[in-house]
Amino acid sequence: MYLSEFSIFLLVSLLWLCSGLCEITKFKMETRLDRYEKNGKKSFERLEDNKDTTFQSGGNFKHLEGFNDSGDHQISNLFKTIASKLNSDLKVSSYHNEFSRKIPIDPTKTISPDNINQHEIPKFRNIGAQKSLIEITGIKDSDRLSARGRDGLIGISKNKQMPFKLNLAVLVQDDPSQPGETYSNCPSQNESDVSACKKVEDIMPKLQKDCEKMGSHVMCPRTYRCISKYWLCDGDDDCGDYSDETHCGVRTNCTDDQFECLNGFCIPSTWQCDGENDCKDFSDEAHCNQTSCTDEHFTCLDGFCISLAFRCDGEPDCIDNSDEHKCAAVINSCPDGEFKCREGLGGSGGPSGHCVLNRFRCDGDNDCGDWSDEENCSRKPSLCTTNEYKCADGTCIPKRWKCDREQDCDGGEDENDCGAVNSSHSLSCGNDEFTCKNGRCILRTWLCDGYPDCTSGEDEVECHLQCDLGQFLCPTIQNETNHKICVHQKHICDGYRDCPSGEDELNCPKQQKCLDPMQCEQLCIKTSLGIDECACRLGYLMDQNRINCTDIDECQYLTSPVCSQKCRNTIGSFICSCETGYILRPDLRSCKALGGAMTLLVANRWDIRRVALSNNRYSAVVKGLHNAIALDFHYRKGLIFWSDVSTDIIKMVFINGTRVRDIIKWGLESPGGVAIDWIHDLLFWTDSGTRRVEVSNFQGNFRTVIASCDLDKPRAVVVHPGEALTFWSDWGPYPKIERAYMDGSERKIIISKGVTWPNGLAIDYPSRKIYWADAKQHAIEFSNLDGSDRNKILSTHLPHPFALTIFEDTMYWTDWNTKTVSAANKISGKEFRAVDEIFRFPMDIHAYHPARQPDYADRCPKDRRGLRGGCSHLCLPNKTSRRCSCPIGLSLKDDGKTCKKTGDKLILVARRKDIRLRQLKNNEEDPSNVDMIIPLDNLKHAVALDWSSDTDFIYWTDVERSTINKAHLNGSEQQRVVHSNLISPVGLALDWITDKLYWTDPSTNRIEVATTNGKLRTLLIWEKLYKPRDIVVSPIDGLMFWSDWGDEPMIERANMDGCERSIISSKKLVYPNGLAIDYDRSMLYFVDGGIHTLESMNFDGSNHGLGHPFGLDVSDGRVYWTDWDSKSVMSADKLSGKDLSVIIANSSDLMDVRVFHRNRRRVFNECDRHNGGCSHLCLLNPISYTCACAVGVHLKNDKRTCSEGPNKYIIFAHRIDIRQISLDFDHLIDVVLPLPPISNAVALDVDKKTGNIFWSDTIENVIMRSSPDGLNVHKIVGESLENPDGLIVDSIGRMIYWADAGRHTIEVASLDGRNRHIIAYKDLESPRGLALDYEIGLLFWTDWGHYRKIERSHLDGDERSRIVTANLGWPNGLSLDLKSKRIYWVDALLKSIDSCDYTGNQRKLILSSLHHPYALAVTEDSIFWTDWKSKALHMTDRRNISSRRDVMTNIEGLMDIKVIYQEQQNFENICGRDNGGCSHLCLRNPSGYSCKCPIGLRLLKNSTTQCQSLPDDFLLIALRSGIGMISLNSGDYMDVVLPINGVHGAVVLDYHYRKNMLFFADVNLDVIRRVNLLNLSESKVIISTDVLTPNGISIDWVADNVYWSDTDRKIIEVARLDGRSRKRLIQDDLGDPRSIIVYPKKGYLFWSDWNSPSKIERSYLDGSNRSVIVSSGIGFPTGLTIDFENRRLLWADALEDNIGQVDFNGRRRMTIVSYAPHPFGLTLFENSLYWTDWYNKSVYRSQRSPRNGYGNPLEVRDALNGALDIRAFSLSRQPNIVNFCSHDNGGCSHLCLHRGLDYVCACPDRIDPDDIECSLKPKFLVNERLENHQLAEYSDESPDDVTPPEHEENIKKNDVTDHSKNSDTQREFLVLVALGVVIIMVFIVILVIFMLAFNTKNKTTRSSRESSRSVLTFSNPNYNIDGTPMEPKTNIWKRFKYEKPHGIIILSENVHHG
Repeated sequence: MYLSEFSIFLLVSLLWLCSGLCEITKFKMETRLDRYEKNGKKSFERLEDNKDTTFQSGGNFKHLEGFNDSGDHQISNLFKTIASKLNSDLKVSSYHNEFSRKIPIDPTKTISPDNINQHEIPKFRNIGAQKSLIEITGIKDSDRLSARGRDGLIGISKNKQMPFKLNLAVLVQDDPSQPGETYSNCPSQNESDVSACKKVEDIMPKLQKDCEKMGSHVMCPRTYRCISKYWLCDGDDDCGDYSDETHCGVRTNCTDDQFECLNGFCIPSTWQCDGENDCKDFSDEAHCNQTSCTDEHFTCLDGFCISLAFRCDGEPDCIDNSDEHKCAAVINSCPDGEFKCREGLGGSGGPSGHCVLNRFRCDGDNDCGDWSDEENCSRKPSLCTTNEYKCADGTCIPKRWKCDREQDCDGGEDENDCGAVNSSHSLSCGNDEFTCKNGRCILRTWLCDGYPDCTSGEDEVECHLQCDLGQFLCPTIQNETNHKICVHQKHICDGYRDCPSGEDELNCPKQQKCLDPMQCEQLCIKTSLGIDECACRLGYLMDQNRINCTDIDECQYLTSPVCSQKCRNTIGSFICSCETGYILRPDLRSCKALGGAMTLLVANRWDIRRVALSNNRYSAVVKGLHNAIALDFHYRKGLIFWSDVSTDIIKMVFINGTRVRDIIKWGLESPGGVAIDWIHDLLFWTDSGTRRVEVSNFQGNFRTVIASCDLDKPRAVVVHPGEALTFWSDWGPYPKIERAYMDGSERKIIISKGVTWPNGLAIDYPSRKIYWADAKQHAIEFSNLDGSDRNKILSTHLPHPFALTIFEDTMYWTDWNTKTVSAANKISGKEFRAVDEIFRFPMDIHAYHPARQPDYADRCPKDRRGLRGGCSHLCLPNKTSRRCSCPIGLSLKDDGKTCKKTGDKLILVARRKDIRLRQLKNNEEDPSNVDMIIPLDNLKHAVALDWSSDTDFIYWTDVERSTINKAHLNGSEQQRVVHSNLISPVGLALDWITDKLYWTDPSTNRIEVATTNGKLRTLLIWEKLYKPRDIVVSPIDGLMFWSDWGDEPMIERANMDGCERSIISSKKLVYPNGLAIDYDRSMLYFVDGGIHTLESMNFDGSNHGLGHPFGLDVSDGRVYWTDWDSKSVMSADKLSGKDLSVIIANSSDLMDVRVFHRNRRRVFNECDRHNGGCSHLCLLNPISYTCACAVGVHLKNDKRTCSEGPNKYIIFAHRIDIRQISLDFDHLIDVVLPLPPISNAVALDVDKKTGNIFWSDTIENVIMRSSPDGLNVHKIVGESLENPDGLIVDSIGRMIYWADAGRHTIEVASLDGRNRHIIAYKDLESPRGLALDYEIGLLFWTDWGHYRKIERSHLDGDERSRIVTANLGWPNGLSLDLKSKRIYWVDALLKSIDSCDYTGNQRKLILSSLHHPYALAVTEDSIFWTDWKSKALHMTDRRNISSRRDVMTNIEGLMDIKVIYQEQQNFENICGRDNGGCSHLCLRNPSGYSCKCPIGLRLLKNSTTQCQSLPDDFLLIALRSGIGMISLNSGDYMDVVLPINGVHGAVVLDYHYRKNMLFFADVNLDVIRRVNLLNLSESKVIISTDVLTPNGISIDWVADNVYWSDTDRKIIEVARLDGRSRKRLIQDDLGDPRSIIVYPKKGYLFWSDWNSPSKIERSYLDGSNRSVIVSSGIGFPTGLTIDFENRRLLWADALEDNIGQVDFNGRRRMTIVSYAPHPFGLTLFENSLYWTDWYNKSVYRSQRSPRNGYGNPLEVRDALNGALDIRAFSLSRQPNIVNFCSHDNGGCSHLCLHRGLDYVCACPDRIDPDDIECSLKPKFLVNERLENHQLAEYSDESPDDVTPPEHEENIKKNDVTDHSKNSDTQREFLVLVALGVVIIMVFIVILVIFMLAFNTKNKTTRSSRESSRSVLTFSNPNYNIDGTPMEPKTNIWKRFKYEKPHGIIILSENVHHG
């Protein structure tokens, strides 16, 4: 608006500077050009003498070979550069004018320079369509293989006359494959280039003159080729940029929606910058933005663009690793003891996933959620066959590849130790192979194919060469490899030597006029010998009669097809066309796919990437994968499917990377290939582990096998929905490529010879060809879909091709060795290039484009019910139509469409990792040839099986998970039935009549029974069991049988209630494995793996060569068994053992086998009616039934009802479980309580009132509580625990005490975990054993630290004292004799049990010479103790110490032990029902009780019962999963976690002191929450939308606003405390905003930005007056905080590991803590600085001294759950500050934003319709009185602070020269102001003196009432103290109401008096 003098001066200076630089540059360029002028002229003068010299293609100019001058050499090299960098003015050059002006074309006349007819020139064609075939195949001038055509363009196909004259041989060859930019002057980047370019410009006119002087040639304007005029508009690209084919008629301009190429072509504008050379001169790709990256990409230092998701993911994706530079370690690493998952965004560990404990690594469970914790774990060694060689990594390769001089194993070990092999015999090639000189074997079909495959090229010697019709074959003399060189007839005798020796230019004839019109059909010539003969025009061949001409069918060209897709031959020419979905390009040869630019989908093992060919960008579709091998897509649905061979799962994801889900996750072993039928929505895959090709729907719930026989290692798979065909490759011992229809019918081998390792498969749908890559033969080939017409395309540049895809005329493939994606022409293999080299492990590849999935007829249309093809399950297309298919195990009904719900006869087989079923037909000898894996989750080692035909459920045991499970036959409704007190359940039997499960467990030596839901369970047999194995039951007879592998193997029998046990067979048994019952004949069958027999006997044992039989079953007339040695399931006649058949072969890890049928007999029994009246279990026997109870529980006298539990029992911790031993029976049998999974149970106790069990887990660091049945489980204490080593429950006082050896504390809490209190923490090292005596109110504990001791205190922690300090080693467990008031403890070092009284006196040694006692329990009669070394639970009689015995032996991990008596309590809770009047804790002591407060709180003043609600001052810490609190008043720095529910990812926090509110951002849920600190259950989400990663939060406690930064959205926002009135403050130039802090007093907002370079900025609270205050020497600034007293901004640097400070203007910067490792949060309190160490999860403190500054850091709290942001909650951190916004929100309707010296009202970005109307004008104006705190606090703060933002614009416009003038003016102004202030002060002093004198004079005359009326109160200035109104001052029209303490003046216009 205004132009200052300074601006004009700058503009003039800039122009002058640019002008000067330009002149200097011009002078230098001219100087450099003159340097070579002389030599340049001499060089080009020699061109005249070399016109007839033979030229080779590719820019090899023999006429320049004699040039030795460097400048001349540069000239020749620059021809290519000049040809690619063109001036746009050359588009319409004289050469093009020559087209329209000199060479008109007459379709009826011979083309010659003399025959010109302007009006007959055809119009210019501007049609659209991909790379021309000529360009793709890389044909250059030496090839001369360009086919001619394009009748539609020329219109004169019959008049292609060619003069047989020598052409002018002055040709400069360019490289048309290199795109360039247009330019008008020589390039100036290089001095030598400029010189050479100058000379080229000088000689161009001469070159053009020499080319055109004979009148028969023209020079191409951009490539400078000299071509014949007769080649113009003939359909061939002779210029190399198609400029000779564009202006072939009347010039027409391109339309608005078209782009005009430099050569004149018109193409659709959408084709620009799509990565394809549609113009054929690259001009459509020349000016594309390939350097700048979008917001979704990260720009590497080298300019490359990668997906933003790859930034700071711990994996370098940029070549220069810049994507991993300056990454915050806080989000890239996990603390010690934790493992970082690889999942995507959202994990608390940052972009690369959250953290899990190391112990979860490689445990077989999906703890990360993406299986990354199970990656690279030691797996089961792979088993290779005898015909295979095993590589070091477990990979199996054919043994014939060993020592074949090629590395096939990744480590190359297959070529080691080959000396003996090579010396003893030479490798021989197969019958279909040719042996090269170096021993390499190649296919015989590769001989004489024009490609030298042998190193010396001997495969191309003595070959019969043949060219396509119309082409000249150059003689092979002096051509050692017989390389075929064919020259097109157009280039014969054209003056250009195309053959190496120039044979195409020898004996050239001359054209002459035919003397007789009938003499020749077309042309007459005179040969070099002077003989008259006939000749034919282009496109014709001479007939045998030597007169007539025959048309050439160019569509039959094989070497270089003339058309990309369809070709139709015409007389003398041809016409190209395209398939549906493609359009012909302007070259009229190649086809371009419609639908936008193509991108490549590449599986990169750890991710799936989408690569754009038009620029250097790629994006991640999905990251964090394990081993993604194969992929395919469904374009219309936007889906991607891939297989992962590490997790053996096939997954699906949308193309935008959302909604990842598992499709097939059962029954896969190595899914190496995936293919999608996009028409019928079918998923096909190959599995080399299961040796199958399978198909399913996209949901994965319907699945079947289409090929399984004669498959070894199936790999790639592709489908052709139009033909209903499926193709797959097999690289096993007999490699092949097969095909079948999609329903598996008509399967056949199409390629079997000459393939070794066929990896990739791809179909070219337009040409109906199938392509494959052979990694062993290093070749890519193709054939028809039936395998015929096989051709090799490429056999170079292929070290290890893996996958390939076809798009348009190009094939793309991945290579394992080079780790690249490469491309070449799909027909000729030419134009090889590396497309992308950014991959680590490129696997599968696909061209993602709609044309890649064309439309075909749907053979399975949906019916009215939405069923495809009307099929209930799968509809599979076939040759004629379709076939309905059922999952394995089901069969079709008679309608041929509907599948039966379940099978009638199935064989069930348990394998280690899966359970399979196979259908048995009516004839059991003829089972189905395929089996199906039942989709079961988390199967580790299945052993035993059984089934129920009533419910169609199967039951199985898992010995590694120690569970018994059940599921439906289809895999649904899977659940655990029994999972506690099991170790190795190996035998299982179902009582189908009473629904009971019987099982054996050789690890516990028990036989047990339970209901099929697992709720009721009892122990049947436990004595004299050694290794019980299989078990079967006959509920009809009430009998059960089991086998035993003990020292004396046997088979036993008992009633099903465990009674009448007897041995029925014990002779000649070794390993009696499987048992089976023939219910028809009452016979028991068994197999013995030791003696390899299968036998049968009667139920009483009377009448009674296999490999290694294991499982066994009998059904109808046959017996079935599994055999470990033969790895098969066998069947035979059950009577004779004959008629042997194999059901399943070649299947390892076979376990049990069962035959499912529906013919089980059912009989009535007593248990059917009301469970026989039993309260627990009703068990059958041969006569009747018996009621049974759980282990250790008595059956009451009615013999029907069980007791609630044992009356006396031992309970002990066994690390991973808790066990109970009933003392009510003589036999002591332990029972594992059905509790949730336990990691390391160390200490335990029982609440005798409720029976609830409490235990501590030192790995999880939790204290848990559960009911004995495991149904009610609760975490009591889960935070702020480090090593809870000891635990005791006060059942009377309802408290729990524990010892924490990590925190060195003894603590107490209510039984629900609330109100934690510290009993002792000083002088504690390693407290462990705990015991209490409620009667006298004492607590005892052991401490086995450096100063070993036993201490005691009152139960409330008072009167602590040491009672035993001498003769202690490792005092562990502690127990009390409450009657005799004595202490008992074990000492692991002294190996003893000692005792003393409660005072430490009367000490007595009880037991000595123990092994390693850990814990003990004392009863009236016995002492029990656990021992680590003896691995046993021992006991002894107190009256007879020598009578020791073992309760349990050979059990590791025994920890704490308690003996529980369920009896009435002798004492009442002294605190009573009202908790003793205590607000929190009421704790017993010898004299009664005392009230105690939770950690950090103190009793209120003058109160002994009531505690504070909050500490006066405390630290708030973001712990990720919670919010921690540390009191700053107690001095112990003990932390507690606030009981706030739903905290998942708390990273940053702040608070509002006055309102007692906590605010925190949850980065996992992407919300901001507010919590009431006085009522933590009162929580509210205030911000939940449009929040991605809130990494900073700060509270303006004066204006009641909340500020936050969002890293991903790159924005800073503000809202009211309830989340309303949300407004964007700052969003420009924010790269990575993080920490944020506000200072309401000054109106400042500070924030850190981690974007490179990192910086700290400041603005006012409304976002104005923004400035950078720190920009250098800073890494990752975080934890911003303010030192109010010293006016400093402090921050922690997470990269530099230090803490710095600076004043508010960026000055006075200094480092105050030089080393603070891993800092994140930072805060101040009084003279101490506190910060968090996120890595070590601790809090540090540094105290400031007046002289020395901050001292050495001291760790005040460690081992937190997390340590991120931290704030000091104190009034000193949020003092009572008053500004404009503190009074009624500044009069603003919504947001009041303070700006230092003023404020603004702001409106939210989106106003709630129910909200009041927003106004930017306040209701009333608030003026702030300038007191000391508003003035500048030091002199150099003023310039930045006192200037209102609205004045900054004008200040900046002032001229620099006015600075001194302004300074003088300001100085004068300040002097005048000071003088005025002095005068006013003098006047005031005089006035005060006068008033004092006046008051003194009248003091005696005033009454007391009158004197009191002169005093005004602040609360009401309008009234006197006695309430009498004062006289109004009527002479004042405007009054100011001034509140002195707040410094606020409210301007009031209307004043009401009195």
